[in-house]
Amino acid sequence: MTGEPSSASPGPLDDRRATIEDLAATEFDIVIVGGGIVGCGALLDATSRGLKAALVEQDDIASGTSGRSSRLIHGGLRYLEQLHFGLVAEALDERSRMLRLAPHLVRLEPFLFPIFGWPLVHQVFYGAGLLLYDLLGARREGGFARHLRPSGTRARTPSVRRRGLQGGIVYHDGVEDDARYTLAVLRTALARGARAVTRARVTGLIEADGRVGGVVVRDLLDDRTFEVRAQHVVDATGVWSAYPNGPLTGDGAAGILPSQGAHLVVRRDRIPSRQGVSLRVPGKVVFVIPWPDHWLIGTTDHAFDGAPERPHASGAEVDEILATVNEYFDVDLRRQDVLGTYAGLRPLVAPEGTASTVKASREHKVRREPNGLVRVGGGKYTTYRIMARDTIDAALGHDAARARPSGTADLLLVGAADRPGLDRVADALADRHGLTPDIAAALVDRHGTEASEVLELGQERDLNRRLGPEIRQLEAEVAWAVRRELALSLDDILSRRMRLSMVLRDRGASIAPRVAEIAGRDLGWDAQHRRVAVDAYLAGAHAEYDVPASAGGSAG
Repeated sequence: MTGEPSSASPGPLDDRRATIEDLAATEFDIVIVGGGIVGCGALLDATSRGLKAALVEQDDIASGTSGRSSRLIHGGLRYLEQLHFGLVAEALDERSRMLRLAPHLVRLEPFLFPIFGWPLVHQVFYGAGLLLYDLLGARREGGFARHLRPSGTRARTPSVRRRGLQGGIVYHDGVEDDARYTLAVLRTALARGARAVTRARVTGLIEADGRVGGVVVRDLLDDRTFEVRAQHVVDATGVWSAYPNGPLTGDGAAGILPSQGAHLVVRRDRIPSRQGVSLRVPGKVVFVIPWPDHWLIGTTDHAFDGAPERPHASGAEVDEILATVNEYFDVDLRRQDVLGTYAGLRPLVAPEGTASTVKASREHKVRREPNGLVRVGGGKYTTYRIMARDTIDAALGHDAARARPSGTADLLLVGAADRPGLDRVADALADRHGLTPDIAAALVDRHGTEASEVLELGQERDLNRRLGPEIRQLEAEVAWAVRRELALSLDDILSRRMRLSMVLRDRGASIAPRVAEIAGRDLGWDAQHRRVAVDAYLAGAHAEYDVPASAGGSAG
């Protein structure tokens, strides 16, 4: 554990204790277990209906699957091959909505689909698929896909393999910061009166006369137990529901098939390209996804039977991704080019008799058990709002849900403004605080309109400087993460609030002591506690994000 704060610490820890007292003293309409995107989405959905809602998370917000995705907001091109047209159309509708409701965290990016193989045949085949993708909704923001000759394809992505190249198609999809988006959904709910606590593990259900009436919770920081009473309980624990040691196991938890997806992080200049790239490989699509100064490359899709806590990429997965990149690009990408890796687990809904995670359904399933417990599984990040709406509908029942419909379809998330408005905020902050334009723009991309409040806090505490010479994040964001974003550890700050752990080759060793110093002011950490926090963070970060050795034993 990354160092527990002192019980005498002021500020955020006092707020947390007050929240726990409120949770224990109040009867809620609904309590949600799990702080991923579906759980946070369900919390916001419930709050949008005027319900008194609470959320309990045993780790940090988005510490599981929701902070380890491909960071794509898309319809799912390969689902077209499986004839899941409804799923694709629904996802593209939600993509449009997310671009509108949180444009600081989700943006449209061009992607190149290079085409290899038989002349004309594959161009027509894949072109027809992307035309269908456009007709189902992808054209709404980026326009219709554009076909390129081989020369045009190489002009946009000089590194793409020449041999067998027949041309390419440029289309658009969304890219997001998944962990910060999840946090924004939660904070939007909190601003509307919801309650949430992290580092608190649900250990069981409260039941009477065969009906659930709340949950029993263990506070992992102060080592005490309390109860949260509610008329309805939702299990949004994702892959945890598939494990016997999960918080809400039972017969209804069956049917979740965990699948691991891994990604590599490399510098942008290592794969020359003007846009992201989608590669159609046997059985799946591999993406080269634009991320500030980097590419994220993935994903794998393999059945997973290990422990769900903090998954990490395997040597075989790194081998697999490197082989795919080197097959389709003339870059000779090697292990030493990879800055970091990360892996996440998908809670897929497994059709009866299914063993392949590639074929398992990405559609979600909501089940209400005889005792009233509602479980949700499957789905994809892009359709989280639909999953959340269906979950709260199931908890309330048909008549009550019709009387109190979801209000999230047009609900802006905290920090949201239209793109021109966000650009104006960035320009104003650069002028007012002496920031370079790229630093101001990156700050607004993380915090939206709240960037001005971040800098006001930084000015108050003399923290409006970079954390490091090659780092765009500011020291002020550390204090903001602790004071306003529920961060309680260095891992919370560096891995999910700032997204630095997987892109820094040293995992943040050069900045962790300073981060601990700033965070410790609000979390009550003395010098010894800061050292323990740094050591624990680095041990965990190296285990999760370092590049593993090749499955074949080679280091190259």
